[in-house]
Parts: sequence; C-alpha cells; structure tokens
Amino acid sequence: MNIENLMTLKSEISKFNSLVIAYSGGVDSSLLAKVATDILGKNAICVTIQTDYMSKFEIEETIEFAKENSLNHQILKIDKVYDIDENPIERCYICKKQIFNTIKNSFKNSTIADGTNKDDLSEFRPGIKAAKELNVISPLDFMSKIEIRNLAKMLNLSTFNKPSRPCLLTRFPYNYKYDLEDIKLVQGVENLLTKYGYNDIRARFDGVNLKIEMPYLAMQKFINDGEFKNIIKNINSKFSGEITLDLKGLKKDVLIEKR
Repeated sequence: MNIENLMTLKSEISKFNSLVIAYSGGVDSSLLAKVATDILGKNAICVTIQTDYMSKFEIEETIEFAKENSLNHQILKIDKVYDIDENPIERCYICKKQIFNTIKNSFKNSTIADGTNKDDLSEFRPGIKAAKELNVISPLDFMSKIEIRNLAKMLNLSTFNKPSRPCLLTRFPYNYKYDLEDIKLVQGVENLLTKYGYNDIRARFDGVNLKIEMPYLAMQKFINDGEFKNIIKNINSKFSGEITLDLKGLKKDVLIEKR
C-alpha cells in the first residue's frame, strides 16, 4: 500500500512543472514537500507562514527539516490576521484565506498545494473551504492520516510520528477576545511541558483558568514525575487562576509507535 500511495502521489505531482507548497512542518506537509522536492527539485517551493499564533520552535523545526531534506524553503511573515481578534468560529477560514492570499500574491501564477488529507475532509475544518475558493490543490487527499504516517516512515522522514500541533488560537474558546499575553501564556506552558518530555499536550486557557490536556498514558507519568511540583509552581507563577488536568485526555490522530 505504501508503494502504491507513493506512486499515486508522484504521478499527481508530476503533472506540474513547479509547485508552491504551504509547508507548516507537520507530517502531512513535510511528506508533500519531500516528495515534491524529489520530483521537481528547486521548482518545489516550500513556504512557511510565520505568525504570532505559531510557536517559535515550530518554525525552527521547519527550518531544520528543510535543511535535512534540501528543500527550497522560504518563510513569509504575517504581522496580523484581520478580523479574528475575538476568536470567531470562522477563525480558521478567515486566517487560511489570508494565508493563501499572501502566498498567491508572493508567487503569482503558481499552483499552490497544501497537506489536507482524506481524514480532514470528514472533520470540521473551515480552512478547507478557503483553500478550495482559492484553487489550492491537495495532493494528499486520497490518503488517511495513518497512511501518510506510514509512508513518511517508509521514507525515513523525521516527522513520521510528529504530533499534530494546531495553531495556538485553538487553545482559547470561540468568541474569546485574546491578547498577546494570553498567547505567550499558553505557548510558555506548552514549551515548558515539552522541555520536560511531554510533547503531545495542549494548554487551554479561558481567560481565567488553565486546563492541561495530554494522552492518558502520559498522565500517570506526569503526576508521578519528580519535577511535577516544580512544573506546576512554574506554571502557577505565570497567572493567578486554577490549573487543572483534563482526565478525558487529548483527542488526537493515531500515531505510529516508534521502534
């Protein structure tokens, strides 16, 4: 199946003389960027959009992966995404529309591709609507997430088991008027937990209280961690509200166990 999927993907990419890939650094866009580069060389332009809503280490990861795989990588910075200051339910649509328009304006008359997969099409993802309206293609839309991970593993990509990391605005409730300090808070908490080995986590903030989400298997380790008190003390120093651990765990896509 991996070989069949790879051949189908290569066939789709080979239809183009050049391709601009919206490259976020996740497993989907990383696979697309790698295969497109193998086929098109420098005519595969991998573009990462940098905003205040992305963790800095995620940008660093895109740069590292690009170097490892000889990608033609460029970073475009967006200082402000308009009309999402109060985190409306259509936030993702508005944001993706501006992102894709920024890419289109920077690479005129180019075909733009993103990493949307088959599973995404069955979920609530307003950003897909924006992509379709701007004629962004999705060469991976015939593969499920697990198929993409399996193919990325076969190609020895370092991102094959990388946890999904949606933008930081997903950490706030819809219609919550966030500010830069709120973004710094959730980013700081997640970076702190990552430093202690908890990579697949979310720090949800409602303006008063903070809720930490992590997979079930990580919860027991976290509670029994010798640094648990220090971690909580550090988080508590950043704001005055309550800190809770969501016992329902973290909803996420299926990961491949590392061997």
